[in-house]
Amino acid sequence: MTRQEKGLRATVIVLAACVLCMGGWIIFSEGGSQEPSPPLQDGTQTVASIQDRAITEDEWVDELKKRYGNEMLMTMLNRQAVALEARAKDIDITMSEVDEELEVMSRSYGSKERFLSEMEDQLGITESELKTETIYRLLLEKIATSDVHIEEQQIDAYLEQYPDQFRPKKQLNLSMIEVPSESEADQVMDRLENGENFADLATELSMDEYTREDGGKIGLIEEDDPFVPPAVLDAALTLEPGDIAGPISLTDAYAIVYVQDIIQPQALSEEGIREAVRRQLALEQSVSLSELERQLREKYAARIIDHKEGLLRQSNISLQEPFLLEGYLAYSGTKVTGKFN
Repeated sequence: MTRQEKGLRATVIVLAACVLCMGGWIIFSEGGSQEPSPPLQDGTQTVASIQDRAITEDEWVDELKKRYGNEMLMTMLNRQAVALEARAKDIDITMSEVDEELEVMSRSYGSKERFLSEMEDQLGITESELKTETIYRLLLEKIATSDVHIEEQQIDAYLEQYPDQFRPKKQLNLSMIEVPSESEADQVMDRLENGENFADLATELSMDEYTREDGGKIGLIEEDDPFVPPAVLDAALTLEPGDIAGPISLTDAYAIVYVQDIIQPQALSEEGIREAVRRQLALEQSVSLSELERQLREKYAARIIDHKEGLLRQSNISLQEPFLLEGYLAYSGTKVTGKFN
């Protein structure tokens, strides 16, 4: 696993779990900000319509249950099983641990605020949802590693083998215009010098299909990103925020690069680095988290009831946003100490 993959691991786990939570909110939530729809003669409500065809709430919920129901029930059972095991082992999570984990997850975004903003703007995932999933994952990891002991010599050996893993890398927020010839690139540079907008020119002229429709925006990347042409990175690293450079010769094209922002992430403390290594080594020696979830479901006799009424009794909770943090903690009995920042 590469350094970049390790850095993305926690975020991917949390985002995947949040997707299930949002699906559960849709399935089981009774509330909402929309106007109540009028009931039909058979007692069901219309939630949407097209021409004279009404879509009822029962039809909507049935389709959602078919697509997301089992996954959401499994998620709920996992949370209950993990909470029971944490209580049995007297394992808890502090609010400072959750805040620190979010800080680590947000390092590649330059700041925690930027990370949270991106999660909500791009994926619709709120800070409350992220904290809920982080609490669950930290609990699961603590249970998995509760009987694993890592010696200080093992940490020393790991840091000696991977000395750069925790070195913060410069972040570049880049946009690019790619054109087929140097003369065309010169023309683009002339138009930029005359005051034309970079994003408008990228949309009009760029050959790069992945960035053209977004005004040439590549986004926030690390200084050694393997998916950006090395010539573009080399040029960008010589620039200051707001600078534009080009033409840059590529394999079959020429590029103009715009550096919107440069971020230098804060390095972890020596203690923080050693704790991160200890946690990583312990997880490598423990059972996989998915297998642990399976074992805990079996230990606490988790089951999904097929009968419709029974299933609803087992799932009779709301997953609206207030539930996601305070409600989840109360419902599951998870012990969390301290106060969030």
